[in-house]
Amino acid sequence: MRLETGQAKIVFDDAKQTLETLSAAIDKLGFQSSVLGVTAAPRPTLYVDSVRDAAAARKVERALKAVKGVKDVSVDRKAGEVFVDYAGQAAKASDLVAAAQAAGFKARPASP
Repeated sequence: MRLETGQAKIVFDDAKQTLETLSAAIDKLGFQSSVLGVTAAPRPTLYVDSVRDAAAARKVERALKAVKGVKDVSVDRKAGEVFVDYAGQAAKASDLVAAAQAAGFKARPASP
């Protein structure tokens, strides 16, 4: 979410929700919504165990954002999936796993 621009990025399962139901829910909260674009859902970069609460998610995010080249991190606590946006080849999966492990979490790359 970017407060300064008034925009939010929403990742959802289109088998369970539609853009219309999401938009209606946002409107019901008192906010105006519009769709700026739709892209395929990103694939997770890492799987991290024991990220069950917001404090743990923030700890993982901070650890991964400290890795050179990482631009953004998003944690899906329920699935244990971590999505990392990084510049080109600046960050390697092994660097990300090491950072998560150094923060006290068991982690593995989502893809070989």
